[in-house]
Amino acid sequence: MMRNNMNSTVLWDTEVDRSLLRRTFHSKTISRKDYTSVQIKKVKTKKKWETKPGIFLHKRAPQNDIEKLLVNRRTRRYPSNREINIQDISEILQFAAGITDEKNKYFSYPSPGALYPCTLFLSINLAGFKEKIYRYNPYKHQLEEYADASIRSADSIIIDTNLKKFPVKIFFTSDYQLLEEKYGELSYRLLNQEIGHIAQNISLYSEFVGLNTTCIGGFYEEEFKRYIPEYDLLYAMVVG
Repeated sequence: MMRNNMNSTVLWDTEVDRSLLRRTFHSKTISRKDYTSVQIKKVKTKKKWETKPGIFLHKRAPQNDIEKLLVNRRTRRYPSNREINIQDISEILQFAAGITDEKNKYFSYPSPGALYPCTLFLSINLAGFKEKIYRYNPYKHQLEEYADASIRSADSIIIDTNLKKFPVKIFFTSDYQLLEEKYGELSYRLLNQEIGHIAQNISLYSEFVGLNTTCIGGFYEEEFKRYIPEYDLLYAMVVG
């Protein structure tokens, strides 16, 4: 295929679709209500580990606040007794997923090339919030009314019925903006690393303020895309 620009003529365009591997893998690993190609098997609960000669390291009790926070962090599949409000949500997003350096627009977590390809969407079942799916805008620290969706509709994205009791659902998504242009086939791996950093931040901050969290791999992306088709859903969390 001939391609022309102002400076030269290219006789054949051999540029590879840099999103092909990502799109293929992502589409083959999603869960659907009627069918899934993902088979989850029962396995032993203890990982096999063949011990090798090495240096034994000393363990001690946690002494400072950050050490105690790391020790106490747990997945809790039920909401806490603590009431959550809009200020809690604001602070979780600000400190765990927001901009912490206004001058350079750096966020509170590592990101490939400082591109920040992950976008957070939230469904919030609390007084004062509309039945919408909100998009978090970190540049203005704002929850944007992005899509109309009832609480029940948003809950249908989550597979585990018990987790629907949490008042706040957070969806980790991406439209791969800028990322694939720079990193090509490496993008999907880098994006998932970034999402893991954000999720851990949210888990730790929630633990610090007395809220429970569960990170979720079991969700129906097709349900999410009924409302937000332009983003891929890669991960989810509940907070409460």
